[in-house]
Amino acid sequence: MSLIAWPLLLMVSGLILLIAEVFLPSGGVVGILALSCLVLSLWRAFERSTELGLIFLLAELILLPIFIALAFYLWPKTWLAKKVFLKLPSEEEIGESRSGPRLDHLVGQFGRALTPLRPSGMVDLDGRRLDGLAEVGLIPSGTLVQVVRVRSGQLIVRVAPEPTLEKILT
Repeated sequence: MSLIAWPLLLMVSGLILLIAEVFLPSGGVVGILALSCLVLSLWRAFERSTELGLIFLLAELILLPIFIALAFYLWPKTWLAKKVFLKLPSEEEIGESRSGPRLDHLVGQFGRALTPLRPSGMVDLDGRRLDGLAEVGLIPSGTLVQVVRVRSGQLIVRVAPEPTLEKILT
């Protein structure tokens, strides 16, 4: 056999086992075998000559990161990874849900808290029972509230000042 046959065979085996470690759920056994092959490769190369050992050391220092990156690049494409990883959401799942009625037109309107808002509860706006969320603190039932904004199909309300006769007439 040639001078570099065993060190080269051990290095190639170690690199192949290193990639196999990413794909096979072995609990680290294949990884230990890979590192053992790589160390034995260096040992056998240094045993032949120091110059050959340094060449193999340089080759392993260059090839190890490349093979590790290649293994992790290929990993998501394997059958095991497809079973382990979650699927990406579709465009329809990412978009905002518009299942309920639009409530933007209610911003600025007044209503009454039907239940205590601690911080959420029911609000009555012109005879419609809607889900409301107190902007700040707790709001007792029967309190006059004003819609500040709409977020995720829920009205954000705050305690409104009692209406005066001027506000009612205008």
